[in-house]
Amino acid sequence: MIKVDREFEIVNQDKINQGKKQAYSHRVASGIHGFDALINGGMLRGRTYLLAGPPGTGKTIFGIQYIYNGAKIYGENGIYVTFEETPDQLRRDMLHFGWDLGKLENTRQLILVDASSARIGLSSQENYIVHRPFTLDSLLSDIDKNIETIDARRIVIDCLDAAELHAKSSEEYRRYVFRLSAILKTLECTSLLISESPGDGRISRYGVEEYVTDGIIYLSSTLEENRRIRKVEVVKARGTSHSQTVEEFEITSNGIEVQMYRTRDRALKRLS
Repeated sequence: MIKVDREFEIVNQDKINQGKKQAYSHRVASGIHGFDALINGGMLRGRTYLLAGPPGTGKTIFGIQYIYNGAKIYGENGIYVTFEETPDQLRRDMLHFGWDLGKLENTRQLILVDASSARIGLSSQENYIVHRPFTLDSLLSDIDKNIETIDARRIVIDCLDAAELHAKSSEEYRRYVFRLSAILKTLECTSLLISESPGDGRISRYGVEEYVTDGIIYLSSTLEENRRIRKVEVVKARGTSHSQTVEEFEITSNGIEVQMYRTRDRALKRLS
């Protein structure tokens, strides 16, 4: 155990060394309990993935957990662009899981970009913002600058639907998603683009998100026996094998935990 700095917490050197080795791997581990096994050990480095699902399925928690684990365990700095919640609200909410985002910001391992204020025309006291007037080009420019600032390797944009509101047409939005995905790949970032599913059987609103991204992670929830069951499925993953099953997960005090084979066991129990 070593003391990094007066303001930094004591960290486990073995975990840091393990993280550095992982940083040179072609796979990027999320560190989310049980999830990486669904995608053959982790997402492919430098790829862009769509994280989709209806409201309340845990998309923001998944995204923050991916960014937080990247910085804390694997030595990969991250950027989280938030359109819906303010960064301060995220900082408070994530303390419930023991994730001190402020500490990661102070050590320049994380940048929380406030896109929510610019989107609705309000001023912001945050250090990192999307500048007004809000345009899709300004968003891309600010993301690019922030990546260089901390040499980020992980990006989460939460969520694409809010950016869609500022597109003049569905065609402009399609071009934006395509450019965003291409830029993130060029910068060698492994990225999650969060999108709300419309709830009518479609994964995304326009479908373009599904085609321009390299993979799709779909979160859902159903009511079974008077209990809300959350589920995760890797729908698509270019360049790698992945699980073909839908697995249950829980949101615990430690974040998301995928319960492998629980769906299968539940089905077998009903048949017995």
